[in-house]
Amino acid sequence: MKKTMLVLQFLLVILIFSSVSNISARTKAFDFFAVSDLVNIFQDGYNCPPPERAIDIYGIRGEYVSAQCVVKAGMNLDQVTVSAEPLKHENKSDVLPSTIVNWNFVGCVPIKENTPNRISSNLLRPAPAMFPDYLSEEKEKSISAGKYQAIWLTIKIPADAKAGIYSGAIKVSSDMGNATLPLYLTVYPLTMPGKRHFPFTLWYTVNPDYHDFGEIYSEKYFDILRAYAQNMAEHRQNVFRVTLRTVKSTMDENGNLSFDFSIFDRHCDVFWDTGVMDYLETGFVATFGESQEGSKWYSTEIVLLDFNVIKSPSGEEIKLPGKEFLPRFLPAFENHLQEKGWLKKTLFHIADESSAHNVLPWREASDFVHSYAPSLRRIDAIEMTHAYDRLEVWVPKLNFLDTFFDIYKEAQIRGNEIWYYTVGIYQGGAYPNRIVDGPLIDTRIMHWLNYRFGITGYLHWGYNRWTGDPYKEPGLHRGDGWQVYPKNDGVINSIRWEQLRNGVQDYEYFWLFEEKIRGLVSKEGEAFKVFDPCQRGVELTTQVIPSMTDYSRDPQTLYRVKRQVIDEIMDLDISPLLLVQTNPPEWTSVHDRDPIEIFGLTEPGTQIIVNGKQLPVSSQGFFCEIFYAGYAANTIVIIAENEQGRKQITRTFRVVN
Repeated sequence: MKKTMLVLQFLLVILIFSSVSNISARTKAFDFFAVSDLVNIFQDGYNCPPPERAIDIYGIRGEYVSAQCVVKAGMNLDQVTVSAEPLKHENKSDVLPSTIVNWNFVGCVPIKENTPNRISSNLLRPAPAMFPDYLSEEKEKSISAGKYQAIWLTIKIPADAKAGIYSGAIKVSSDMGNATLPLYLTVYPLTMPGKRHFPFTLWYTVNPDYHDFGEIYSEKYFDILRAYAQNMAEHRQNVFRVTLRTVKSTMDENGNLSFDFSIFDRHCDVFWDTGVMDYLETGFVATFGESQEGSKWYSTEIVLLDFNVIKSPSGEEIKLPGKEFLPRFLPAFENHLQEKGWLKKTLFHIADESSAHNVLPWREASDFVHSYAPSLRRIDAIEMTHAYDRLEVWVPKLNFLDTFFDIYKEAQIRGNEIWYYTVGIYQGGAYPNRIVDGPLIDTRIMHWLNYRFGITGYLHWGYNRWTGDPYKEPGLHRGDGWQVYPKNDGVINSIRWEQLRNGVQDYEYFWLFEEKIRGLVSKEGEAFKVFDPCQRGVELTTQVIPSMTDYSRDPQTLYRVKRQVIDEIMDLDISPLLLVQTNPPEWTSVHDRDPIEIFGLTEPGTQIIVNGKQLPVSSQGFFCEIFYAGYAANTIVIIAENEQGRKQITRTFRVVN
């Protein structure tokens, strides 16, 4: 009996061991796969897209490109870390070092309630949930079974990289084994402009609650400021703001005022020293008055601020009303900017977010400033349209830009510059935004919107306007108040901040295309001014963002169009030359039998055939013809052929009843 029991126990142990072994064989330690950098990857796998088995990305010299991969844990994983191989050129002659590939685990922040005033399709998922946002500085971590961990890759393509396809790999290591993903990087023979052609600003504050710098304006304070400036420069920000409170004002015994600009200048120099800043933004000199509505924003008054002044020799600090202070300060400030060579690069604020109910006192305040500093260019975020002759740079909120678009474009024609701004919780819910619980692709799309509608700049109030602990409580604005996260000696990037840079780089692609076309037509003389160098870029952006509230969230669509921009730029250097424009532009809605004018530029002697009809070509290479839209013929096919080769392009229209 005892022997029988021992045999049974032995068989049971074998059975259990066999069962465990089978379970282990069936349970994969982890899966490692790629996804688009334009999607949000949640720890619980919510809406995770289908896995891709290679990272396939592209860019041009000098560009930052992003990629994303995911570890899906089948078991508890410890000691998880990532490494990159060098990237080898297809001809084996050139190698990009692994150091150009930076990686971070994507950290998540808790959002208890979704951002208000948003339509459901403009939110990633219902709250409460943990939302991916910041790029953690951890270089080793544990991942619990069943969890998804996103890994963000940032690759800076060297400015001297040889064009072609590079191959490498990304490796994940853990206590349960290793895995690799192939990485393919295509570098095109174009270069990201060093000069920025898209001005944008994010407002910052140096807050002692998040950095240990001791006294304000200490050396540690300026170390933090330099970290901010460098981070902004790396993300193509080229406008910085310095408050007028950094100017020390002193009144002598006779009531004369003098101004010490040394601290103001030091702030400015920190940003100028990055070598990429184009504008200094400063102000404000006025604010909302009192309101019976409970919030000053509803005030019908705009009042000039009081300014701190030190009385000499007593050292007593007093407040001087704006009407007394500004007439003496503004001319001195304007002269100082002129002496420093900064006057033409300065943008001066009057009051923030003036609206229709206080536009009249705002206009008075703006006129008051202009009368004492007539060379200062004025800029303000506005929620109205009555800024003619009181503002050089108009910055309407995005929903106001859309609603009153024709008025703002008319102001642009008159010579005013038009930017736009966003505030996550205080604008229409159908517009792209930069909130943590919104689709990541929206942040990228926003600067396609700039080019699509000819809006030349962007302003945002929150670079680092942290409240509480931003890692644990994103607060009222759900992260919209900041695009970076704090650490003691600087900041940590977010995936939204990375995509803002990517969107601004995309804008530069369209600028490159525009300049290429401008160069081609300008050398042909006066007759070729009929070409609009911007039109083709606008036609391409229209495929991604037809309107301010109608835009694609498909990463493949965005990247397809971006690659098309590259192809069309490069194609203009290949014979036969084929530069085509249409009136109206491609993708316009037209009626059946509406006329569509097509004209273009090619090399003399090239044969041009449009929808089967051969067109005459002038001695300068110009051709032109009218075609008619139809339900069965909404596409125009243009063929160019000469001894060098043959090209074919199409233009498509929406024919409506």
